[in-house]
Amino acid sequence: LKADPALAIAWVGRGFALGKLGRYEEEIICCDKAIELDPHCSDAWVGRGFACGMLDRFEEKVWCCEQALALDPENATAWNNKGVALGMLGKFEAEIRCCDRAIAIRPRYLSAWVNRGFAYGKLRWYEEEVLCYDRALKIYPFYFSALLKKGIALINLKRYNEAREVLDRALTVEPDDPKALYRKGLALSMLSRHEEAVACLEQALSRDPGIADAWVVLSNSCFMLGRLEQSARAFDQAYYLDARDVRMGMRRGLSMLKNGRFDDALRSFSEVFGILLR
Repeated sequence: LKADPALAIAWVGRGFALGKLGRYEEEIICCDKAIELDPHCSDAWVGRGFACGMLDRFEEKVWCCEQALALDPENATAWNNKGVALGMLGKFEAEIRCCDRAIAIRPRYLSAWVNRGFAYGKLRWYEEEVLCYDRALKIYPFYFSALLKKGIALINLKRYNEAREVLDRALTVEPDDPKALYRKGLALSMLSRHEEAVACLEQALSRDPGIADAWVVLSNSCFMLGRLEQSARAFDQAYYLDARDVRMGMRRGLSMLKNGRFDDALRSFSEVFGILLR
């Protein structure tokens, strides 16, 4: 930029670097500068959309992706990112359609296959979800996100032994991941292997004590083993976390309402109701 301050792609690159540092507002400013210099720079619109998504501005992210696609309809990244944003707005069938477009352009697009599966999962179409993760894992067998999400989908299908095996594979890639440890503990609990479940859940919670669902499952497994005091302590911790998350979710939703972000507010309130119904 010192040599040529009018080089649009350099502004995109600067924005990308700032985004890697978590400075998303500054990334947007850089992308805006790139668009001002070159209105046909689709990469700038994609970068801007990504930053908006990281700031939970999902409607704006959709709009940015649409601007990119108007310039370059074959931009697989823009289709995938638009799908992610639509999914965050609860529009899962639209997300699947966007992922389909991304995959048609780039058939080995790992992220698009995983996002497609995630959207199917949100629609409770778990068999289709598993197939998407299988496609991703055929391309790259050690893709942690696909392994973890496949394990979760298999739990939802009550295929607990298969889920445990897949989660074991995930843990060979990321041995300390608390989400994978929790889900493996859940699968073991559902198989009535409570001693193993407790050990797994305690590992998960030592790494992330904020997983309320893991405390609930730990409470249940301890109860089944006759460890009533430990069961009660785990349940109390889950209740404390749920109450905290409800308060935070309500405050976040009300703030979004005041700022006119109605879809985001609805999503936040839906998460609160999910906690209350657990």
